[in-house]
Amino acid sequence: MANFYLSLFLFFALFLGHGVVELQASHHVYRNLQTSQSTSPNQPYRTGYHFQPPKNWINGVMIYKGIYHLFYQYNPKGAVWGNIVWAHSTSKDLINWIPHDPAIYPSQQSDINGCWSGSATILPGEKPAIFYTGIDPHNRQVQNLAVPKNLSDPYLREWVKSPKNPLMAPDAMNQINTSSFRDPTTAWLGPDKRWRVIIGSKINRKGLAILYRSKDFVHWIKAKHPLHSVKGTGMWECPDFFPVSTYGLNGLDTSDMGPNTKHVLKVSLDDTKHEYYTVGTYSTAKDRYVPDEGSVESDSGLRFDYGKYYASKTFFDGAKNRRVLWGWVNESSSVNDDVKKGWAGIQAIPRKLWLDKSGKHLVQWPVVEIEKLRVNQVQVPSKLLKGGSVIEVTGVTAAQADVEISFDVSDFKKAEKLDPGWANPQLLCSQKGASVKGALGPFGLLALASKDLKEYTAVFFRIFKGEDNKFVVLMCSDQSRSSLNSDNDKTTYGAFLNVDPVYEKLSLRSLIDHSIVESFGVGGKACITARVYPTLAIDDYAHLYAFNNGTENVKINGLSAWTTHHIYSRLQTPQNETKTPWDYRFQPYRTGYHFQPPWHWINGPMIYKGIYHLFYQYNPKGAVWGNIVWAHSTSRDLINWFPHPPTIFPSQKSDVNGCWSGSATILPGEKPVILYTGIDPDKKQVQNIAYPKDLSDPYLKEWVKSDKNPLMAPDNVNNINASSFRDPTTAWQGPDNIWRVAIGSKINDLGFAILYKSKDFLNWVKAKRPLHATRHTGMWECVDFYPVATNSQCGLDTSTLGPNVKHVLKISLDDTKHDYYTIGSYNYTTDKYTPDKGLIDGDAGLKYDYGKFYASKTFFDSAKNRRILWGWINESQSVADDIKKGWAGVQAIPRNIYLDGSGKQLVQWPVSELEQLRSSPPVNVFDKRLEAGELHEVTGVTAAQADVEITFEITDISKAEEYRPRWTHAQWLCNTKNASVRGGLGPFGLRVLASSDSQEYTSVFFRVFKKADNKPVVLMCSDQSRSSLNEDNDKTTYGAFVDVDPIKEKLSLRSLIDHSIVESFGGSGRACITARVYPITAIEDKARLYAFNNATEGVTISTLSAWSMKKAQIS
Repeated sequence: MANFYLSLFLFFALFLGHGVVELQASHHVYRNLQTSQSTSPNQPYRTGYHFQPPKNWINGVMIYKGIYHLFYQYNPKGAVWGNIVWAHSTSKDLINWIPHDPAIYPSQQSDINGCWSGSATILPGEKPAIFYTGIDPHNRQVQNLAVPKNLSDPYLREWVKSPKNPLMAPDAMNQINTSSFRDPTTAWLGPDKRWRVIIGSKINRKGLAILYRSKDFVHWIKAKHPLHSVKGTGMWECPDFFPVSTYGLNGLDTSDMGPNTKHVLKVSLDDTKHEYYTVGTYSTAKDRYVPDEGSVESDSGLRFDYGKYYASKTFFDGAKNRRVLWGWVNESSSVNDDVKKGWAGIQAIPRKLWLDKSGKHLVQWPVVEIEKLRVNQVQVPSKLLKGGSVIEVTGVTAAQADVEISFDVSDFKKAEKLDPGWANPQLLCSQKGASVKGALGPFGLLALASKDLKEYTAVFFRIFKGEDNKFVVLMCSDQSRSSLNSDNDKTTYGAFLNVDPVYEKLSLRSLIDHSIVESFGVGGKACITARVYPTLAIDDYAHLYAFNNGTENVKINGLSAWTTHHIYSRLQTPQNETKTPWDYRFQPYRTGYHFQPPWHWINGPMIYKGIYHLFYQYNPKGAVWGNIVWAHSTSRDLINWFPHPPTIFPSQKSDVNGCWSGSATILPGEKPVILYTGIDPDKKQVQNIAYPKDLSDPYLKEWVKSDKNPLMAPDNVNNINASSFRDPTTAWQGPDNIWRVAIGSKINDLGFAILYKSKDFLNWVKAKRPLHATRHTGMWECVDFYPVATNSQCGLDTSTLGPNVKHVLKISLDDTKHDYYTIGSYNYTTDKYTPDKGLIDGDAGLKYDYGKFYASKTFFDSAKNRRILWGWINESQSVADDIKKGWAGVQAIPRNIYLDGSGKQLVQWPVSELEQLRSSPPVNVFDKRLEAGELHEVTGVTAAQADVEITFEITDISKAEEYRPRWTHAQWLCNTKNASVRGGLGPFGLRVLASSDSQEYTSVFFRVFKKADNKPVVLMCSDQSRSSLNEDNDKTTYGAFVDVDPIKEKLSLRSLIDHSIVESFGGSGRACITARVYPITAIEDKARLYAFNNATEGVTISTLSAWSMKKAQIS
């Protein structure tokens, strides 16, 4: 024993660098790794609660200091096999996962051509080690060792490799097949204190598990004989060898031996891409494994899962005394489709594994942690399911659900006879699918079904009567109608169940997750996983049914179904993942001169040393909310942008579950800081601080976080709502030199801005009362608070106070997803904000933009003495379409914002820098009479990417429609009187992103009314009702009243048209409406631009200037 621990000490000294030898810690260099680029990492089939990296192949587990570690083979360059590194994610519950940088990647001679699969082993003293297969310069498969660099880090984020690698390799003496020697298991320690490990291999068609032994875990000797071998099975991949208890459900450590122990050997057959396992006896003296009598040692033997399931791996969870099984669900879509969608393969839900009481097979069940994701339970009590009937299970999100159902069969007389030749359950399920009527069955579930049942995946039972009058239960997963896509693999799978239906109810549990259906029959005695890609039954169009296509009735003994939560919030992309950022630049809807990252959600700005910095919330994993990091881009002109690596990403306890929105503040001495919301381990929203690592770097590429984080947090004293405390503003400094910051929150439906104060910007104290609060507004997101000048269009620093100053409070209402603002007075002695009299304090109040515009933020641009507004344009397409195209959300063009001369509202105008993108000369039209019903095409301009300014002259409003006092809701009025409804004066304006046949267009127009006192009322509308032939799009029409007298002032309109964006500014920026549209035909060169007048009276185009717009440099 002394020698063993001495060797162990030397081993760790060697690898942890205690003065013995220099370690070979590697960095990210993907040399010699050929790229097969993927496109979008997201699709409507991307799962919500299964572990799935952003894209690509996976398979590959351990628990260390209470944290689960999943190491998996991963191709960072595409949804195809190759370029393999060991990716790494951790979890505290096996469900929600945090990614880390890849643990192992090619960096040594012994793995220069790839780091393939392997296993983790926990050595004495809680010291983890990884064995993995590397591909050396001669393309030989060899076995390598890596260990953590820092054992005090529970996340084990850095790993180092042994300089003695490879520890096991083919050579002339051992005669190991150099191309078939891979996937070392978890090692086990024998009674002789020697470690054992097996590696899969083959000799001709004989599969075998090569056995190695070691005293010190570094020097390994090949045994004279394999642990086990079987002729005719071919290459054994991903072998797994572990003990199981012959009584109870508890798991055993891999090194456990004893009288109440059996062993399981599982192999993954490379030839068939199926797994099988046997239960048997392991002789420690002979190092031989012998399967129990009657075991089938081939592809037709026992399987963990009878469907799409491969390369599985188990580990012993000592914390919960269980053995947990992970398996890889491979694809049913074509390789071309895999590359197109950008990912392939997914991990099945982890399962608890134990030996059935019969001792003949294993039983599996999803780990209990998955039940934390269940919400909105739907129950169907005992119900007769008549032969030929189908009932829909409603009230559940059918594309993402957990369903348990049990059936009671009382009369078995009419069961079909089982033909003795029906020994292959998969073949039998294929012949007797869900559409083939039987007597007792098929009955079960129709998952991921379309409303018209053209698509469904059927999981069902069928009962037969055997020759000895005993009943045989067949379980099937029938994918034959799972998709209308004929390129998909729609194989049907099946298994016989070891159950007597006379004495036991037939239970079924199915985990449904967009493109995965994992089904567990009779408490997990048989499991079948399906990978399906419906074309109709996706997202909200998926349905769930219970069905019985037998002639005999069966009884639903009980059905419970739950919608399951997404786990996107924990599936963040590893920071150094290789991507091609502009994979989407050729999409017809992708904007040309609006700031838009390559894909995903955004929102969020400052100027430092003459460089504009845009920090924005960004999901590097997909076009859905979640996985938030702070991305960072810089610009010298607010138009052309250069990206940098993410500035802030989860790395502290105070933001381990996400880095949400916040704001930048410039402290005295030109020192920028960021306050941002982090999500802590308890999912509380807390406020953190970060600051630049190097102030001499004008691009501020590196940021560090305070070790005092969080600076502000909910607790029992302040009684802040822990789930509604986010988005700190830019801070301001009062005359007392104390800093203030406001953070959005709510109590019930009372929305408010919590105020904090600080003398040093690190120690913050909550004020006794909020800055402002308003009932019935709900959660206030992205609060903004800043001063505006009453006598100038110039901007003011956020800390400015004075006699010619008013303040603006803007809030983003979480309930309605609209922004609104008020103008008012701020009393810095009482720290109270009071809106001006007459202003509406709520969603019906003033808005920056009356269209698609949310989560806006302003900053003071001291270089040009102006205040700049940024806003986020959210989507009009379905979530499924967002995921398909791979991005969602875009920043509006930055706008100069100031107080109108009336003091009653703000005015906005695109920053002047935008005009540098105008191609010269413009197309001009002057003094043109636009007659009633006339449509005038503006030619000579790129209509899909243009900047258009037009003014209309009106001299007489006598023919204008009469304005009714109840017409106070502009959006409703625009919907009622849209572009196709003829009026007296209006609608007239622009028809943009229009098709030549006028089947598609977005209309931006004015309509003039007259009140009873003959005063005019001007309505501005952005009518999207005909913007697209795609019926799934949100085609809401928006509107606003414009505070302008058209007799005294010409009606001006400016529209920025950018493929799928139309930002319109009416009355010189007094009203702004942004549209997000996705035409089908009016794209690129097929888009047209028109001026139109659908009124009964003519109007005059005083001026029209239109410019084709160049693409901004956003790279």
